[in-house]
Amino acid sequence: MVCLAVGCQTERITSDGRPLPPPTREAPATPASARVNRMAFIVGSKPGDLNNNGYPDQINVTVALFATPHPTSIREEGAFMFTLVPQGQQGEPGAKSLGAWRVEGDAVARGLARAQYGPCYQFQLSLLDGGGTDRMELDRADLVCIFEPADGSVPVKSDGVRTIQIGRRVATQ
Repeated sequence: MVCLAVGCQTERITSDGRPLPPPTREAPATPASARVNRMAFIVGSKPGDLNNNGYPDQINVTVALFATPHPTSIREEGAFMFTLVPQGQQGEPGAKSLGAWRVEGDAVARGLARAQYGPCYQFQLSLLDGGGTDRMELDRADLVCIFEPADGSVPVKSDGVRTIQIGRRVATQ
């Protein structure tokens, strides 16, 4: 007498016949001893016009801090500095500042948010802060970010500028 064991295996597939992706897994945690040495600096594509005068006045930014080679972003105490200058003048001696912001203390804590890659900071920079103006000719400007860690370690600068459009927008019909 011969005994055969027959079994079947079920493979889960998508509606188009492809196998399902493997289950998600948590990214490895960044060690608490790691220090910020990189940042992801993201600027909203279109500044907002909060006072509805036809001139953009609010720039939305997101900054995520990283300690490479670790893949997830981290929280770190410190201050963020943002500088806006006419396009191509970043780092030039005598460049005219169109806006400068220092975000620190409670404002940093209020800006803390969560993204898929970990914690990040979201801020709204207003051209009207400190008596500034939003009434500028239509032009491009470059924005940079510097993070100064509270522990006095080396500041981290964004990898280049983020160019945005400022000044009066063309009316749409």
